[in-house]
Amino acid sequence: MTKNQRKGLLQIHTTMKKSILLLAVLLTTLGACAQRYDDSWMLNHFSVGAGLGIINGASIEMALPVTPYLAVRGGYNFMNNLKGSNRFNMVEHESANHYLPNIPSKVELESKLKLSAAHVLVDLYPSKNSSFHFTGGAYFGSDNIVRAYNKGKEDIAALKSVYEFNNRTGSYEFVPDDLGGSVGVMVNGTERVGLEMGDYLLEPDKNGQIDVRIKVQKVRPYVGLGFGRAVPMKHRVACAFDMGLMIWGKPEVYLNNKKATDIGLDGKDDNFLKSVSKVNVGPIISFRVSGRIF
Repeated sequence: MTKNQRKGLLQIHTTMKKSILLLAVLLTTLGACAQRYDDSWMLNHFSVGAGLGIINGASIEMALPVTPYLAVRGGYNFMNNLKGSNRFNMVEHESANHYLPNIPSKVELESKLKLSAAHVLVDLYPSKNSSFHFTGGAYFGSDNIVRAYNKGKEDIAALKSVYEFNNRTGSYEFVPDDLGGSVGVMVNGTERVGLEMGDYLLEPDKNGQIDVRIKVQKVRPYVGLGFGRAVPMKHRVACAFDMGLMIWGKPEVYLNNKKATDIGLDGKDDNFLKSVSKVNVGPIISFRVSGRIF
């Protein structure tokens, strides 16, 4: 072996020793940093999850830990066009009986619930190893959460008559009474005929149509509590349970594209639309499964 060959081997050996030493130092440093990162640094893990709940429907979301005591979740809830039907009492007045002898006592409205919304939530854990958490944040969605309308063709003619009665003009019309005389009925009086929905009177339009929309805030604060980590700690996959309140404010009722007036009817029908038109919050109960990606 020549002198140059021995010199080359020595250089290779020295370089390998330096590389191994540098790699060892690097791995040691990364290991120490990783340990500190897991204990206290932010955004060191990431998870995705899917859930199912009452009011918020099906959901998908992503989550990141900010500290061992705090995690941030963001996602979207799918709950569109959930259909139902409700029957409403017809408000009647004595002065209307002469003009509207054949109006139905009840009219059925088909309803669609639309609660799809994006959400950003923050989970606060009392300790590093706690699965119990408090949650705060908000949902962001359309302000139009309910639409209801009549579809029954048999009610159209009667509701057209109701519209004509509610929009009558003139002064008095004299009709026979039970004593053989006559009584004056005010044709353009204040009496209105329509459907009772809680505190609202639903009047049809000239085509015999009733189109009701219930609107709430687009930004809906949320507060709640639950069990389970947004980002699983000990396992790749974990479950979580949450319950809380979505605060959407006082609902506003729109009838045939115009804001309806609360006249304090206090309709007695116990139905979903009446309840939604009165409540300021939506109770949420949800269950989700999350998987840690890294």
